[in-house]
Amino acid sequence: MGSAFLSREAWSKLELYLALLSKWSNRINLISQRDLPSIATKHLGQALMMVPVVSSLPNRVILDLGSGAGFPAIPLKIALPDSYFILVESRRKRANFLKEIIRSVGLDRIEVVNDRIEDWGGRQGGVDLITARAVAAPGKMLELVQDYLSPHGWVLTSLSEDTAADLIDLKWRIEKRNFSTTLGLFH
Repeated sequence: MGSAFLSREAWSKLELYLALLSKWSNRINLISQRDLPSIATKHLGQALMMVPVVSSLPNRVILDLGSGAGFPAIPLKIALPDSYFILVESRRKRANFLKEIIRSVGLDRIEVVNDRIEDWGGRQGGVDLITARAVAAPGKMLELVQDYLSPHGWVLTSLSEDTAADLIDLKWRIEKRNFSTTLGLFH
């Protein structure tokens, strides 16, 4: 799972995060009730599998779009404490949940933006990496985020099998961008 690199402190933070996520999920529907028993393998595992990819890319400033329950941003932040994270979440209750996680888990160099990406003022100079899970179709997502990327920026997203197949067509419509369908990684 690519998680052997995590310290005991990081694992403790992940455990606290998952416990708080389970508690809050009952109140504000962060994770479906049927997914709660498999949260570590289904959601956390997927986020931790991104760590080697994120580590191999410029990751000084990472923007997570549609942060919701905190995946993949919170596990990535715990695994990559030196990176600065911006979590963009349009729903107020979920943004408040993310702020509580940051406070309770003791994370620093991370901020929550309670706004839609289309309305956010952005970050001067752009960000190095944008992560997203189930936000929009890849073409639409690239439209939403391309102005926020630095010239060397990347977009990393998890893709369903159907979406990955659709990306072959998208590859030919992206100007001046490199593309990898295997990882759902755009540059």
